[in-house]
Amino acid sequence: MNINSRIEKLRKMMQDRKIDAYIIPTSDPHQSEYLADYYKTREFISGFTGSAGTAVITLKEAKLWTDSRYFLQANKELANSEFELMKMGVEGYPSLLEYLDDNIPEFGKIGFDGQCYSVTGYKELSENMGARVLVSDLDYISKIWQDRPTLPKDKVWIHEEKYSGQSLSEKLRILREKIQNQGYDYTFIGSPEDICYLLNIRGNDVDYNPVVLSYMLISEEKAYLCIDEDKLDSDVKSYLEENGITIYSYGYIYQLLKNIEGKNRIYIDPNRTNVSIYDSINANVKIGQGTNFTTYMKAIKTDKEIENIKKAYIYDGVSLVKFFNWLEIGAKTGSLNELVASKKLHDLRAENESFIEDSFETIAGYKENSAIVHYAPSVTGSKTIESLGMILVDSGGHYKEGTTDITRTVALGNLKEDEKIDYTLVLKSFLTLFLAKFKNKTKGDRLDALAKYPLWKAGKDFFHGTGHGVGYVLTVHEGPQAISEKNRVEFVENMTTSIEPGLYIEDSHGIRIENEAYVKKAFENEFGSFLEFESLTIVPIDTRPVKISMLTSEEIDWLNAYNKKCYDLLSPYLDGDDLEYLKERCKEI
Repeated sequence: MNINSRIEKLRKMMQDRKIDAYIIPTSDPHQSEYLADYYKTREFISGFTGSAGTAVITLKEAKLWTDSRYFLQANKELANSEFELMKMGVEGYPSLLEYLDDNIPEFGKIGFDGQCYSVTGYKELSENMGARVLVSDLDYISKIWQDRPTLPKDKVWIHEEKYSGQSLSEKLRILREKIQNQGYDYTFIGSPEDICYLLNIRGNDVDYNPVVLSYMLISEEKAYLCIDEDKLDSDVKSYLEENGITIYSYGYIYQLLKNIEGKNRIYIDPNRTNVSIYDSINANVKIGQGTNFTTYMKAIKTDKEIENIKKAYIYDGVSLVKFFNWLEIGAKTGSLNELVASKKLHDLRAENESFIEDSFETIAGYKENSAIVHYAPSVTGSKTIESLGMILVDSGGHYKEGTTDITRTVALGNLKEDEKIDYTLVLKSFLTLFLAKFKNKTKGDRLDALAKYPLWKAGKDFFHGTGHGVGYVLTVHEGPQAISEKNRVEFVENMTTSIEPGLYIEDSHGIRIENEAYVKKAFENEFGSFLEFESLTIVPIDTRPVKISMLTSEEIDWLNAYNKKCYDLLSPYLDGDDLEYLKERCKEI
């Protein structure tokens, strides 16, 4: 069944309920960024495989909204279907809400699956759709998707305290203090990564995310975990029960919420709570809303976690040096392509006994493919890699000691002058944050502007965030902090973030340089406490594309010192050609 046939089947069901528009977001019941295959409903209905986007189908049209990271990809993947790409943030394209307002009649019906639609999303719709009726009990995709994948049944495992530095009981104590201090009787947690963080458990329900789909309800005295009990062996069950966790079936969360008596107060995260869950809460219960308390807790890493993440980046650095050496040798033969390269990198990481899985699908874009921000090599479309131009590799891994996320753009041969200039501008943007000192509690939007200044000065820009929080053996993208133009979360000590400016020239080249860093204290004086970033990532930065004349002496000193540190930390684990390659890449400029 092709995409247009799926659309027609859906429209027939819409006509039966007199639905004027049906919305399919990129979502699951937990509002996760990465989805189990079972919940990839937007991909099923549209054919677009990017990780962000919303499909809307009316009785006459099919539209797909996504952001600038995916414009090139979406154009290709939607080409043979009725779907039309709607470019978010681009003049001339209406937003999803504007489109619905313009195209759905005043008393028309807008439908969606309330189990996979957030409270925040519902609120936006209800505030902007006037007299239109919102129908939230429509799971049309399940009726169309005949060969739908099953949900995983893999066992949960305990992530030991030697890795996290905090026990389940200690985390639960801190959480309960926060619940009480804010005047609530309960908190509901719908995000699997927050639950896994709190309980020091991990699972295998979602590719690239070692989490288990579950819900929690916590009060001053009780802690309920709703989960598929088949995923718990006797050791994990005993561990949870010994720590005061009562276990129920996954779907029992609805009954637990209904059982809360009126006049109690419950706290939820509207971005991570679905409409069906919200509607099951007793109408007399007072509901407070905001970011999960646990989200803020896990954003600030323990000293033990920082120590372990540094170990993970040593593992990662060794694998990446071996990989780039292998890549440059292979490029001379003309026998490699992007997909082969991405598989090789996975295999090298997997040689480490602490490796769990990749933290996201590897982006390996050669030459013009590197200009596609979230490009993923495919079996049929992978480009042959040669000793010419640049390749961009964005990848990461989950290890028992932590999660990694790193991008390097590497010169494989002769470069054009504009490629060198663009590479150096991105490097200057990257270095700006590593050289910066900033006040305690500086917000993410101010750091974003600071990083982009070298590019803005040259009349250039990129349209993704400069950095995002990184989870600890959880999700590679973690909030609430981010270095982006709209983020107002304060940066404090022991937060971690990626720093990853880029520049993308369509049909020519793309550049991104990314390290993960943590926030540490720089100094304190009469003006207050000042912070700085220290790199966690240990992989040399390629200096071959650098136009040295564009760098300041301070920037050159930082770059040389960083590459020397990479040599000092990685060389004990390498030998032969790999060691010689590392030595060459770490030479001073």
